[in-house]
Amino acid sequence: MKRHMERARKGLGELGALAAKTEAAERRILEQAERRHAEVVAQIERARPGIEAATDAAQQRYTDLVAERGQVEIVITKARAALGL
Repeated sequence: MKRHMERARKGLGELGALAAKTEAAERRILEQAERRHAEVVAQIERARPGIEAATDAAQQRYTDLVAERGQVEIVITKARAALGL
């Protein structure tokens, strides 16, 4: 019985350590995604004036930024949910 208790404690300790590492990783993901989101939003705002008359390449870059913003928002939402925020 004592051996089983020791194994259970060891297993719980390992799970606790893994949970802490997972939470730290989620926090880093959230931090980086929020930073990237701010960068993308700033780029969109700079590109917005006159985008209708811009070159095809500039319009495509703008569209790519809008799509990236959406993807980053999904990452932020998932990270916040994982962290219970």
